[in-house]
Amino acid sequence: MVDASQDKLYATTLQTIGAVAKLPVVRVDREAFLRKQFGSSEHLDVILEQGPQAVYSLESLRKKATTLIKNSTAKTSAASFVTGLPGNPALMVASGGADVAQYFGFAINLAQQIAYLFGEDELFDSAGGELSEAAQMRVIAYLGAMFGAAGAASLVSSTSKVAGANLGKKVASQALTKTAWYPLVKKVGAIIGLKITKKTVEKTITKAVPVLGGVVSGGLTYVTFRPMGHRLADTFVRNLNGEFDDELELRPEFAATAIVADPDVEGWAPGPA
Repeated sequence: MVDASQDKLYATTLQTIGAVAKLPVVRVDREAFLRKQFGSSEHLDVILEQGPQAVYSLESLRKKATTLIKNSTAKTSAASFVTGLPGNPALMVASGGADVAQYFGFAINLAQQIAYLFGEDELFDSAGGELSEAAQMRVIAYLGAMFGAAGAASLVSSTSKVAGANLGKKVASQALTKTAWYPLVKKVGAIIGLKITKKTVEKTITKAVPVLGGVVSGGLTYVTFRPMGHRLADTFVRNLNGEFDDELELRPEFAATAIVADPDVEGWAPGPA
């Protein structure tokens, strides 16, 4: 029963990520972003080639991340109010509608900014907005860290540029389901799927009073996005500090049965994390 539920939630995550990736607001061009953030730096060429972490201390980048998160969250909250009103032609997805797509779209947008700040490679590999299998795995890692999902930090480490620059080639050479970290990807993806379905319920409630719902939606975005951004930034700092280097890896067959309980979902029992 747990396996079936996990499969369904993981599928919901992939469906939602695939849908929101097509939203114009989601994609962040790595080079354009870095030029905007570090355009005045005499080391811009190194930053573009190797990432800001090759030039600046993690402490200074973490401070910059705080400012980035604050500014991005404020913009997201304002947009959430506007697009939360009826009649907006936003993208609809089967997992819950326009504002669910919007919420996770903004989350992926913020995740890219933070990732590029700490030296990650370009997420989108084509102009059409399609995400490769390796990129989908990275998105799951980022969102999992933002939501505080158990195991997500290890997943970020496994999929990071620092941990292995040839991730895309590794995934291309074998099916994702055959990789050693797939059980963890699936587990974290299922937790995100749980968040998506809960967000759908929030959407239904806030739409009852449209204008007020827009205000509430914006407030919720501001309250939730700031800690989400900080969790991801902290994860990258810890990863670059090598805190995950000695972490024990779960046996694939054991990890496949492990899923973290969510106290807000009735009937879910805790599994080994």
